[in-house]
Amino acid sequence: MRMLFPSPREVTIPEAYDGSHRRAHTDRPWIVMSMISTADGAIALEGSSALLGGPADRDVFLFMHRSADTVFVGAETVRADNYSPLPPNQRLVVMSSSGDLGRNSEALLAAPNTRVVAGDVRDVVTTLEGNVCVLEGGPTLNGQMLAADLVDEVCLTIAPRFIAGRSDRAAEGAWAMREPWHLAHVCKDDGFVFLRYLRTA
Repeated sequence: MRMLFPSPREVTIPEAYDGSHRRAHTDRPWIVMSMISTADGAIALEGSSALLGGPADRDVFLFMHRSADTVFVGAETVRADNYSPLPPNQRLVVMSSSGDLGRNSEALLAAPNTRVVAGDVRDVVTTLEGNVCVLEGGPTLNGQMLAADLVDEVCLTIAPRFIAGRSDRAAEGAWAMREPWHLAHVCKDDGFVFLRYLRTA
């Protein structure tokens, strides 16, 4: 992977996505939104975001996923991407009003480190454990979290694809983010562009 900004050089994924700046707030973890999008803004192909990625993107996703204390995700994403139970040192928190987690529902619900929650995201995030939480979508949950000003960092991969159609965007909802974010890095690998943004305030 090559970093283009702020200091052009070859980097490893742990170097590019170093988390030494991440500190939990007094009432919640540091929350990182991790997403992939095509160059024309689509976040899924045939209903799954996994089909958009390449080897480097998968490595970035897994690095972010495995380095978090808690993974926070919507039930629709769990069903679409066929999530499995996490290792004992991590927690999986799924936003769902129905409790339907798809094909792996029984295994996920049986895991002691899986929790299904519902309600206002402002209340939910105060119950999330650990120093760092990675938010893995989908667009409705992302939109709710951004609207509530609960996202500290965004890691966005731009895939070199144009698929048109009516795919969802990375975040959806009836809100408008007026303040710009700070661009922390730009990297590239095999046509994919990796962007990392930090909240400015």
